Amino acid sequence: MSMKMLTPNFNPITGRHEWELRPDEYDYHQDIARSAFADMLHDTERNHKYHLALRKAIDKVRKQGKQVKVLDIGTGSGLLAMMAARYGADTVHACEAFLPVAETAKHVIADNRLSNKIQLIPKRSTEVRVGKGNDMEEKANILVTEVFDTELIGEGAIETFTHALQELLEPDPIIVPHQATVYAQVVNSPFLYSFHTLLPYEVTPQSSITVSESIRKCAGASAVHDLQLNQLRPSEFIPISQPVPVFQFGFSDVGTMAVKDQRIDAIEAQETGMCHAVLMWWELAMDQGKEITLSCAPYWAHPEGHKAPWRDHWMQGVYYIPYALELKKGDMFYLHSFRDQYSMWFAADRKMLDSVQHPVCLCGLHMKLSRTRIAMLNDVTRQKKYVHALQKIITPSSVCLCLGSGSQLPLVAAKLGAKKVYAVETDMVLQRTLKDHFAENCISNITLLDDIPFHLPDCDTDMVNVFMAEPHFNTSLLPWHNLQFWFLRPSLSHLFQDGVVTMPCRAVIRAVAVQFVDLWKIRAPVVQVEGFDLSSFDKLIEVSQNISDDVVEPQPLWEYPSIALTDRFDLATFDLSSSIQPVMCSSSKAVHFQINGKCNGVAIWMDCELDSHTVVTTGPTDKVQPGCNVQWDRCSRQGVYFFKNGGHSVDVGCTTLTSSTMVNPSGGTVEFTFAIIDDKLNVGTVM
Repeated sequence: MSMKMLTPNFNPITGRHEWELRPDEYDYHQDIARSAFADMLHDTERNHKYHLALRKAIDKVRKQGKQVKVLDIGTGSGLLAMMAARYGADTVHACEAFLPVAETAKHVIADNRLSNKIQLIPKRSTEVRVGKGNDMEEKANILVTEVFDTELIGEGAIETFTHALQELLEPDPIIVPHQATVYAQVVNSPFLYSFHTLLPYEVTPQSSITVSESIRKCAGASAVHDLQLNQLRPSEFIPISQPVPVFQFGFSDVGTMAVKDQRIDAIEAQETGMCHAVLMWWELAMDQGKEITLSCAPYWAHPEGHKAPWRDHWMQGVYYIPYALELKKGDMFYLHSFRDQYSMWFAADRKMLDSVQHPVCLCGLHMKLSRTRIAMLNDVTRQKKYVHALQKIITPSSVCLCLGSGSQLPLVAAKLGAKKVYAVETDMVLQRTLKDHFAENCISNITLLDDIPFHLPDCDTDMVNVFMAEPHFNTSLLPWHNLQFWFLRPSLSHLFQDGVVTMPCRAVIRAVAVQFVDLWKIRAPVVQVEGFDLSSFDKLIEVSQNISDDVVEPQPLWEYPSIALTDRFDLATFDLSSSIQPVMCSSSKAVHFQINGKCNGVAIWMDCELDSHTVVTTGPTDKVQPGCNVQWDRCSRQGVYFFKNGGHSVDVGCTTLTSSTMVNPSGGTVEFTFAIIDDKLNVGTVM
């Protein structure tokens, strides 16, 4: 019988640390759920090309009159090992360091009646020993593995291949895949650059917010920005260069896998523009003859163009140029590419550089704010709405209190002439960043508070008459977590004047039922792959996700196309101008499908009404039209409620979506349940 334990947990809606009852194996199941790259097993091209290349390798060794000895590193579900065993390899060893997955691989292998042909080693490959009585009696002559991520080398591929060549493989082994090539393309893209650094903000034609020197000169975050570049519109980037091969790894050649490497390419700018970013992807040659290739290129560089297979486990990467370089068409410049054992970084300059340090954030902004949050702060549409709303309420007598993480609203209010602005910023690093930012703008009437104030500083006798937020808190994972603004109101109300103006004044949680083009795969069972039964793997993942995962998860839906199957509908409304009532509220509704299709999810977001005419959304930026792609806000993550088993077919007039929303003000929770009802049978499926 499973026990439950009290564990500390942060509630992002209340902003408080609380105790929560969780199963004692919660962490175990969470680790399993997080390790489940189900979309990888849905990647038909990947699976098929691994299968083809592995068969080709086995045939080659067999023709040489040798025993076929295969090693699979990081076996996961056991798929690659089973491919080798079924095709007749003499010995197959499969390594899997994560014990729960190794145990499941054992069940999957048994389900496919291959237990007597595969020896599972529940260890990291670097811990495997070869020799009589050890993990492997003999070294292998074929290695098959998939240890890649968006950056190719971020999961330790260099160490894995190097150790295997030195310790686990015979001389001149065949490795699947055989080779990888990393490509880089320099682009001009103000859109992408808006995810990288803070940009100037026009408040009025006569007044702007400028960016502090510490932010302007900061190299930014070191981590790659992984994106579905296929969702970039052609108008959102200008190629400054063609794709350039910058690194090549021969996985059977240790000499190509040094711990560090760098390369310099002289390039002629093919267009005029700023070098804002380097787009990166990679391509695998699966076999020694390089006849079987697998490309992660975006559509404009992919051999199949817009028909390129969808992947979420291997996306493309964006690396921001530390100091954007302005070029004219025909100018020569140098692309500097660097890597260590796990990561890459790039620079562009008119001259050759001896070295470029790995980017490190020194300003604090990139350490504390996500790239999505930085893009939100740079979003001109949002900026104009905040200015428009504040212009209606800010006067020379305004005393403002602002909540949120890294917000620029205090500066906007000060620029519009507020008497005094208090800004609560609990993060010490962001406090330092904001102080520099305020000083750059010559603002002296903003006071930073490091916690929710019980009282205003002693020297101030004015009461707050404007209570404001965007709202946005760094602790928020889902849009409605930003209701923390409202939940903190009772602890601040003693600071308010009667009739205090609240912005935003109202929030509405809204939703639409959708058919995802591809995103559904990350939560759908795979069942069978290349003729192998993977149902045991599906069961492991499903059980762990049910225990450890919330029913709604955040996703940047602009990267994942979806078609609306219903009209937009409201789930809950909050009057932010009034205090919370400690009464549990629930609501239910039925929504009719307007389009036939397969409903595999419900997308959920929150709209904030700054005033009766101004709405800031974290959801669709255009009217939702059933049958059409939803145009999602690109500076937010939306919530997604996935239906099980890939979804449910729906027909107009025959199926209905029901929703139930429960708001618990005392516990600071918002919970959703959805079901698809077959109207003919009056049978519901909660999925």
